[in-house]
Amino acid sequence: MVDHCNTDTFFRHRLLKSITTAGLLMAGTTAWAGAWVPAEGDGYNKFAVAPYNAKDFFGDNPDFKEFTGINYSIYAEHGLGNNVALYGTLLYQDLKQTTQENVTTRGSGFGDVELGVRYQFLTDPVVLSTAFLVKLPWLYDRDAELPLGNGQVDYESRLLLGKSLNQFGYIGVEVGYRYRTGDPSDEIRYLFEYGFNATDNLYFRTKLDGTKSVGNSQPFDSAASPNLSATPEFDLGKLEVTGGWSFGKPDSNQSRWGLEMTWNKDLYGRNTLDGMGFQIGLTRVY
Repeated sequence: MVDHCNTDTFFRHRLLKSITTAGLLMAGTTAWAGAWVPAEGDGYNKFAVAPYNAKDFFGDNPDFKEFTGINYSIYAEHGLGNNVALYGTLLYQDLKQTTQENVTTRGSGFGDVELGVRYQFLTDPVVLSTAFLVKLPWLYDRDAELPLGNGQVDYESRLLLGKSLNQFGYIGVEVGYRYRTGDPSDEIRYLFEYGFNATDNLYFRTKLDGTKSVGNSQPFDSAASPNLSATPEFDLGKLEVTGGWSFGKPDSNQSRWGLEMTWNKDLYGRNTLDGMGFQIGLTRVY
């Protein structure tokens, strides 16, 4: 299940005290609440389960009836020093797609692996970072009855901006370009995020996570796609709302564990599923 249930972010222990003082808590999705990079030796892990269901489709697909899936994901980020961090995601999926004739296809196994590096080059008056990511399709069969991805390598570059609003939280803006080898269209990626701390332990955030196709895919029939969550060319805008709880004190020198829940809804799109889901995650900041 691509780009629908996979929403994870990140955050580091050494900054936690100062970020909390400023009214921030970085814990979010595919880019460390955006631009912030962990210090050397610091990092963030998230283990998550994300069910998803769609009974509608953005576009013309009269044969579609229902798509369900569960993602099990591991996200890890580690600071290397000099404002550089490595990060990556490993995904296991259990998917089911059903037509109006009640023909069901299933797919399960590991999906695309994403590996990235991020560099923070500005701290004031805003935080600015760049990131480079590669998506690898090596763990599944692209010719399966219900493949777990498009089966090609992607390369993405991204610019990330973050700004503290002090006691009012933080905002983040991201924009990127994903070059997709093979038949699928390249994509413009964008994200808007706002988050704040209610207490030293309780935090909330919301974000709009978007994908815009540039329209350069090979000709295809979206209705005939074996995996409607990963058509070769699509647009999608998704709303996410998250609440989380971090155990312990923010100035602790020990690893800090936490729990968070995310609700997500596909708001608008083209040639892709229209559904909703949620995610339950166990987080660790060190």
